[in-house]
Amino acid sequence: MQNGAVAADLIDSLPERYNPKQAKVPPTRFHLVVGDVERDVVVGPSGCKVEEASGDYDVEIQTDARTWRRMYDGKISGIEAFAGGNVEIRGSIDKSLLFEVLFDRPDAGGFRYTLEHVSLGGRAISTLCAGDEDAPPLILIHGLGASKASWLPVVPALAKTHRIYAIDLPGFGSSSKPRGKYTASWLAEHVFRFMDMVDLDSAFVAGNSLGGRVTMEMAMMEPERVRGIACLCPASAFSYRPGLPIVKLLRPEMGFVVARLPRTYIRDQLKQLFCDPSSIHEDWYDAAIDDFLGRWKTVRGRLAFFAALRNIYLDEPDGEEGFWARLTDVKVPSLFIYGRRDVLITHNFSKRVRKHLPSAKVKVWNDCGHVPQLEHPERTVDEMTKFFSSVEASAKAV
Repeated sequence: MQNGAVAADLIDSLPERYNPKQAKVPPTRFHLVVGDVERDVVVGPSGCKVEEASGDYDVEIQTDARTWRRMYDGKISGIEAFAGGNVEIRGSIDKSLLFEVLFDRPDAGGFRYTLEHVSLGGRAISTLCAGDEDAPPLILIHGLGASKASWLPVVPALAKTHRIYAIDLPGFGSSSKPRGKYTASWLAEHVFRFMDMVDLDSAFVAGNSLGGRVTMEMAMMEPERVRGIACLCPASAFSYRPGLPIVKLLRPEMGFVVARLPRTYIRDQLKQLFCDPSSIHEDWYDAAIDDFLGRWKTVRGRLAFFAALRNIYLDEPDGEEGFWARLTDVKVPSLFIYGRRDVLITHNFSKRVRKHLPSAKVKVWNDCGHVPQLEHPERTVDEMTKFFSSVEASAKAV
């Protein structure tokens, strides 16, 4: 049987595997392109059906027949295939994550995960969970304007040693977008509430950019609940803030009016985040832009973005209650990684961290921009796993 016929048969058999483990499956049309075969898989509360391609879909997933067969047989996950450049996604990375967990597949060595919406009482935190439930828990927190999808290249490897909780912060990704302060402490409080709801007394926490600032805040607020932190190019309080008077006048309500951003502008901004933009597959840029624009279209998504951005700049650096004075008192084992080619967060912050937190392990990567876990996933996993393992070993030796 030719590859096309096999691919068509496998797609047509998906309703037999349909198992809507998610509590509420929104009506979603997935457009599958496997080699020369095109089908629409439509899922929702009423079940699953396969239809001829209509041209009107929520997510497009494109791959070759061999990769699709391996995914169907459970030998590789969609996340692994996407990270390896063998799957292209358009429309929404987040919705594409839902596709895989809706269908039973053999346990043949491929990475496995679940998607959960953890209720915080009227608010929900969208979470990708993976790894042995008895392994040391590790919470992954994304940066400003991003989502849990920014951690996908490292999640399968990190899940070999940890129970992973890759979350969307309130206001971002698929989490609820409430009205709120969107300060680092406000976001950290929500992460602690999330930990309560999933029965975590303590956990390792890693964050990139804004997520790194939230991670540090957690270590300052409730250190007994944080086993260790890894901060990748974390946003820190800026001592030099020439635009402070103007920023104080700007309000998050700008989100009501700034509704349109050109794709070309977003692509240019994304590429500036990396030391070598070509190291990131072009399909990732397209998928990330689709995801960002999907959130940007909502007023609440824009309000959350502007509020968090404003609060990063307004974060008070000095004084008894200032950021750097509070960081000095942190006793939580800490790893900091900065990129020398980071255009958003200067690597010179590494000097201040070494001064105010001399116990921290601080590294500056010369060939890295703002998002180490995307630009150097293997190195990021190696640094994080070695660091967290050493913290675990030290804790057991006491």
